[in-house]
Amino acid sequence: MFGSMFGGGRAYAYEIYVMVDGRWRLDKRLEGEASSTQHANEQMEKSAIAQANALLNMGDFSAVKVMRSRARSDGFQTQSEIFNKTATARPKAMVTRPFKGLFPICGTVHDLSRRPAAKGFSATFREFLDKQNATSLELLHSPQHIRKLNDMSSFLRAGIYALAGAQTQPDLPSQSERSKKLESLFEKQFQMVRDAMAEKGLPAFENNDFSALYKRLAAREQDIDKLRFLFFFQTTKSTQTMSSYAARLDIALADMIDRPTKGLDELLDEISAACLDSTTLIQDILGPRANLSEALLALAELSTGKLQMPAKPDPVLEKLNKLLGENRLPCCAETLWDRILANLSSKTLLSKSDPKKEWQMSRNLNHKLLAVAPEALKEQIDYAGRMRMERARNMED
Repeated sequence: MFGSMFGGGRAYAYEIYVMVDGRWRLDKRLEGEASSTQHANEQMEKSAIAQANALLNMGDFSAVKVMRSRARSDGFQTQSEIFNKTATARPKAMVTRPFKGLFPICGTVHDLSRRPAAKGFSATFREFLDKQNATSLELLHSPQHIRKLNDMSSFLRAGIYALAGAQTQPDLPSQSERSKKLESLFEKQFQMVRDAMAEKGLPAFENNDFSALYKRLAAREQDIDKLRFLFFFQTTKSTQTMSSYAARLDIALADMIDRPTKGLDELLDEISAACLDSTTLIQDILGPRANLSEALLALAELSTGKLQMPAKPDPVLEKLNKLLGENRLPCCAETLWDRILANLSSKTLLSKSDPKKEWQMSRNLNHKLLAVAPEALKEQIDYAGRMRMERARNMED
């Protein structure tokens, strides 16, 4: 498809434009290096077009286009339009989803990006994130994503209000007051991102080397919160251009295996967990399973690093299984169990092809899950399993 157009010695850049009120507005610019390989340039072009399509699918713009620039080392530059698409029909408005967990009381702006809050953003803004091909951490550290969400003010306020409703700790002010506080923290997060954009001399994230970036940032930042923020801010610049959640997960896991670095595991675990918030990614790396029961058992085995690998395993799944078995991914393990518990509590049949076996399958599944579940979750797993068995018994009656 791309052939020889990506010749050596040229630096490629892609500008994504959206049409607003009859005028083109630059939304994002992706830049490559003259030293980039043909494959890297091809992937960047595919990513630019995919992101343009995602913007159009949001329903907020009447058209999108992608301009490709090619610059030679002697300064000669050409630009051409490689993609242009007009919206044919306005899709239905995006809606927020309820977060069924406990959303934390965020005392500072930095609490928004910690895993307990980030997974709330993942759940509530899932539709937005999937259309943007973004994780919750990327949302909170990308000026483009934050600006898009701010442009959808009603959607943003609805999501934040829903998260405030998931703060069920005792002795709290009203949901409205809690929502206003979260909105204020979100605006502070946006301001931190804007300030970081203007900061000069920040170490760059290069060659997917998380370890090198972390060491350079740690050498200049003593404040742990500032270090975390800048690490996610700098890595987001690259990861948000990747074509899939699997690609992001792969480079994070590879770095943990190839370049173990003190203090870095926690951050890469959070990046990986944010990727695993995607249902599509879970389905892709697990591969097809006969029924829901087998899928949940596979997730449980994966959470302990004991999932049996097929003859030709998915490389990402293999890395994930290895690191979970070494107890280096506690956030990822928790994310898998959150998914197991949510599905166990749902009314989806374990086997749609044989509903008469629902009670027996529920009983067997509950027994197997309890055998490997973390101690802190056994009571919840047991309750959800018993409720499922009761529903199955009522179906038989």
